[in-house]
Amino acid sequence: MPGGSGDSFLPLGPPMPLAVSVDAIRSIHRMHRQLEDLRGRIAAGPRAIDASSKEHDAAALRLQGIQEEVKKARLAGDQKQLQLRSMEVRIRDGETKLNAAKTNREYQLLGEQIAADKAAKSVLEDEILETLERVDQLKAAVPPVEAEVRAASKALDDLRQRVAGERGSLDAEVARVSADLQSAEKELPTDLLDSYRRVVKSKGADAMAVLEGVSCGGCCQQLPPNTVAELTTGRVVSCRSCGRLLYASGTG
Repeated sequence: MPGGSGDSFLPLGPPMPLAVSVDAIRSIHRMHRQLEDLRGRIAAGPRAIDASSKEHDAAALRLQGIQEEVKKARLAGDQKQLQLRSMEVRIRDGETKLNAAKTNREYQLLGEQIAADKAAKSVLEDEILETLERVDQLKAAVPPVEAEVRAASKALDDLRQRVAGERGSLDAEVARVSADLQSAEKELPTDLLDSYRRVVKSKGADAMAVLEGVSCGGCCQQLPPNTVAELTTGRVVSCRSCGRLLYASGTG
């Protein structure tokens, strides 16, 4: 290894040919990415269920709100109907008293009261009509939202079944790739293994990167020519900028 380059080269040592260790790093990198993808898919299942559940709950809440509005409108209409009947009784009583009035003053007062009650009755009848129309509008809005709730419920149930069905195969694949990874890690020489474990603990699946032209495939920093030369001869090099273990894609 050339001295004074400033790069942290990781010699592979005599127990294992250089190219074999580079192949191991390449395979290990691929398996780390596989595990990251698999675990991401596992984590995505509950997130998707949570999102679908929220959509269902939102639709159910809208339905509940409309149903409550229907109930309130009907109650308001019933109350106005009671007021209308009470007012009709009052008008009839007033007309009976009007017919029995003994003085012009009494007759005038009763007539004014009856006229006011009839005007109020007309307003109340209009309000009742508006309330009935409101009830009809709200009732018409119920079936589409009920259908939306049913669709959301079915979508949520289907998603839960699909996620549950996929979870077993994903867990099995994680176990398989993890076992392969452990086997592949045993191929690394001790000096490289120490650096590998340190950077994996820090960066996880992003701990390794392939050489891209003359730059680190992880941080995209351009590498010194001597570092590129080391990589193209099959060495594993620690990137001076980001610490990733670099390897050349064409080696091995």
